[in-house]
Amino acid sequence: MQLASRVTGSAASVKTLREVNPQLRAPLRGMPVRVPWELACGELRAAAVTALFPADARTPEGWEHVIAGPWDGEDESWWELAELLSGDGARYPALREANPDLGLYPPRGARVLIPAALLAPEFRRVPPVRASSPRPTPSSPPVIAAGTAVPVAVPLRPPTAPSGVRVVTQQGGELEYRDAEAVYRLKPGEALYSAVVVRFTGQLHAADVNATAIELARRSGVDDVTKMPVGSPVRIPFELLLPEYLPAGDPRRRAWERDRQELAAVKRAIRAANLDGIQVVLDAGHGGSDSGATSGSVWESTYTYDVMARVKRVLEQETGATVWVTVQHADRRGPGEVDVLPRSRNQRLLVQPPYDLSDSSTGVNLRWVLTNALLGRLEKQRVGAERVAFVSIHADSLHPAVRGMMVYVPSRTLRPARGPSPAAVWDCREAREIAAPRFSAAFRSRSEALSTQLGESIIRSAARSSIPVHPFQPVRSSVLRGGSRWVPAVLKYSRVPTSVLIEIGNLNTEQDREQLLTWRFREKLAHAIAAGLAEAFSR
Repeated sequence: MQLASRVTGSAASVKTLREVNPQLRAPLRGMPVRVPWELACGELRAAAVTALFPADARTPEGWEHVIAGPWDGEDESWWELAELLSGDGARYPALREANPDLGLYPPRGARVLIPAALLAPEFRRVPPVRASSPRPTPSSPPVIAAGTAVPVAVPLRPPTAPSGVRVVTQQGGELEYRDAEAVYRLKPGEALYSAVVVRFTGQLHAADVNATAIELARRSGVDDVTKMPVGSPVRIPFELLLPEYLPAGDPRRRAWERDRQELAAVKRAIRAANLDGIQVVLDAGHGGSDSGATSGSVWESTYTYDVMARVKRVLEQETGATVWVTVQHADRRGPGEVDVLPRSRNQRLLVQPPYDLSDSSTGVNLRWVLTNALLGRLEKQRVGAERVAFVSIHADSLHPAVRGMMVYVPSRTLRPARGPSPAAVWDCREAREIAAPRFSAAFRSRSEALSTQLGESIIRSAARSSIPVHPFQPVRSSVLRGGSRWVPAVLKYSRVPTSVLIEIGNLNTEQDREQLLTWRFREKLAHAIAAGLAEAFSR
């Protein structure tokens, strides 16, 4: 209780501190204690920032911050800086205005001024020590090398940022292999659904997860899956395991490893600082008569359109990207500071003539038709296809145990060599303008690799901004449902080499749904997606 009062300013935080430090029954001398950033008292926050960024300084004008990228070498975003030093990530536009010479991602060594009026109280109380450095920002090397240890036992973000990387060990590790099955033993706080089915089989949809949980419980001799004690062995047949969890010599795992190596060898040829010269095609899923996933009064189409509009605004105001959208709301209103949005069916697909989205199947397919037509027009203007990115924004309806953002990319093995002929099916200018898309084996492989790179950048950006991310395999090349795998049509038939579909959250999970119902979270999502785009094309 004394520790809680000292580091958070309130004895009421004892319970939370115990939850985030399960390894400590009581504070011990010399043992680090994790304190969530949002609970830390102002003095502790100021001390942590000073230790983590020793080149920072309080100046008469405000706070001079030197970009060091201490998050395992990842860059720092404007939202993150606003949250860290101003106390509210939504203040990032004011920080951008105060630093007009810096791009969407300030480079390492850049000096950022946080005006005194924007500083959080704990930083305003720090007395100025010197005048601000001359501007513009010098391109000096970073002061803190990537991976440098920080001598403060306080994380500057919640300790849940996922990496999406898992290590499979042999007998004695997390999985024990016995003949044609693996055995996993439940750890404290784990449930069969999330810790085993979702993690090791990759299944996400409620019916699939529930059916597999019942089957695994039967194989494991479990009568009640809600009362499984810690250490309970769960038997998983090899045919249900994701390939990365199979034994090292298994043919399916070896094939998966070869695929990963081949995709990792593909390098992006285009490098564009702050997305200069990059064309971004934004799409919001569903709309019109198709509300998408629903949870009570919450429609997927309403909130994904709002997020898309916010991404468009961020990209246009803060980057050099040219932005195209596939859908538009009839009233053309921009996103505002409104939490709960009215349900609407007034979205129109911007083919010529505009389509009212009265049929969901037609709406899905006309999206790739429009995207391919846009690409064709750009190519006639000598814009290379790899300078274009397609981003479709959705929200999921999965098992309630599943939470967080996911990104889908087009699997090279599940795409055909040729798509359907648009003019034979749909009546619009764009369908008549393009031929049936063709995809060579080389294109399919390169497209999966480039799309995966963008997906991973978006996931990293989201994690940096404390946006929940699915902890297991957040970037996937196919949808798994009912025992079969498939690629969404907007990715499957897109000729844009870099194409992703972002699931911004799971509407069946209360935490995801409640966050999506706040405009500040949707604004944070938009900034993270834009920053992920900028990172993917700048590295």
